Amino acid sequence: MNIHVFLLCYNESALLPHAVAHYRKYFPNCKITIYDNYSTDNSLKLALSLKCNVYQWSSENIIDDFKYIYIKNNCWKSVESGWIVMADMDEFLCITESELKEEKEKGTMILRTQGYDMIGESHSTDLTDIDLQKINKYVLNDWESKSICFLREKIEEMNYGLGAHSCNPVTNNGLPLTYSEKTYWNKHMNYLGLQFYIQKIINRYERSKCMREKNLAIHYINNVSDIEQNYLQMLDKSSEYSV
Repeated sequence: MNIHVFLLCYNESALLPHAVAHYRKYFPNCKITIYDNYSTDNSLKLALSLKCNVYQWSSENIIDDFKYIYIKNNCWKSVESGWIVMADMDEFLCITESELKEEKEKGTMILRTQGYDMIGESHSTDLTDIDLQKINKYVLNDWESKSICFLREKIEEMNYGLGAHSCNPVTNNGLPLTYSEKTYWNKHMNYLGLQFYIQKIINRYERSKCMREKNLAIHYINNVSDIEQNYLQMLDKSSEYSV
């Protein structure tokens, strides 16, 4: 069964190996394509060493949500059939190849997902001191309940909105849309440790001025105390499940 995973990337050297490992664990036969925004860290080298397909594109070192969404709406269209996962590097969809086979047999075109912020307790910025696959603390996040997995031969357009938090799919041949009855976890790997989180938010704040001027990307801030407080609040209200 064809499964194509598309991941957006900019300076994701800490997270990229974990994302690739996650999808190859769930989909051993998948093809992973990294859309790299000319990372200045080790991301490109890592992606190539992990045998991912890589395409580079430029937003001139700024966050440009409009270019991001253009890529998400179009980069998979060269694929003719099979399941598409269109995700950010920090989005870990949890469904197996056998479950995808069952969903196809049921006539599913798009998976329903429930978003969860996963709360890690790394003390480093490179995440080398924790196993992301064993994080069991989480906070429900409906904003991450995205339609990031769909069956290509049934879907002509996804029409994602900014951030891909919403979409307006169009089927091939005008068929009615069918969603999975089951809802699958979409793990948002964002709050993985205080130092990692601070560095991530500060870096994105520095690159998002143009978006903030359009009243977008306003969740990126540069006050370290506030960023720390956000992380600690998430850690405090997190629930646990057995790994």
